[in-house]
Amino acid sequence: MARQVAVDVLTGFLGSGKTTLLTHALRHGLAGKRVAVVVNEIGEIGIDGTIVTGLGYVEKMVELASGCICCSIDEYRFDLAIREIIETARPDLIVIESTGLADPEPLAYRIKSAGLALDAVITVVDAAHIERFLAEAEVAAAQIAAADFLVVSKGDLVDPGALASLRARLERLNPRALQLASARGAVAAEVLFATDVAVHRERAASAPRPAAAHLARDGFGSFVYRSRRPLAKPAFADVLRTLPADVIRAKGIVRLVDHDWLCAFNVTCGRVDLGWVKLADVVENQAVFIGRGIERRRDAVAAALTACER
Repeated sequence: MARQVAVDVLTGFLGSGKTTLLTHALRHGLAGKRVAVVVNEIGEIGIDGTIVTGLGYVEKMVELASGCICCSIDEYRFDLAIREIIETARPDLIVIESTGLADPEPLAYRIKSAGLALDAVITVVDAAHIERFLAEAEVAAAQIAAADFLVVSKGDLVDPGALASLRARLERLNPRALQLASARGAVAAEVLFATDVAVHRERAASAPRPAAAHLARDGFGSFVYRSRRPLAKPAFADVLRTLPADVIRAKGIVRLVDHDWLCAFNVTCGRVDLGWVKLADVVENQAVFIGRGIERRRDAVAAALTACER
């Protein structure tokens, strides 16, 4: 039986607050999940790796020093390293925190080439220094352009007018990405990192849980679609491509007509990825949809999916 392991890429220019964000997410929204962390440091001594290793809920910590993961590790060695992590730690999620000088696009390509599911590219933007970074380093713009999520850190260090101008510029550089503000790493981890369909299914079947309170506080909600009938692939793919912009994330596993393998799909801020997995014990379609004001979209999305059933 194949295991589906999602991979999130956490990037952002030097000193933007990547490790602070990751540490907070591991302590809060990702607590209880099996998480493997790959920290890439450009120097000989990985300070950030030491910080993250101290968290007891990190299933496995791997540090890649003396080079940039996007250009110093060939695809074969990268594939072997990731496969070893999966076999030894059996994580539900792998988070790769790249060096601040890395272009995330080659890394995203290698993740997909290794047969893994790219869940999201998360770029942390230092509100206080991003203008200088954009002027001095082309990779700063590349990190913003590649992002599914732009997490604006250190917003308290700039005046409201400058912050509004920054958000407008980020919108021009990457109109697809969802912008989120972060205060000392605090942000809705379940929105940023790999969505667990099982968790949302359990919530849908029971009373609201305290663990989901921060999602509601940030204006995010979710609903689950379940069905035992296979879906027509062209119609289903069209539904995913035309989801309302309010749907920030959609993820799940569905059965398609005339296909023996199951379709594992992921939609992140409009980016659609379809993959295939063989799971003998999955008999129903299961998908979760997350977004702001998502309840007003529930009936329309559910009706569109029902129309795909055969």
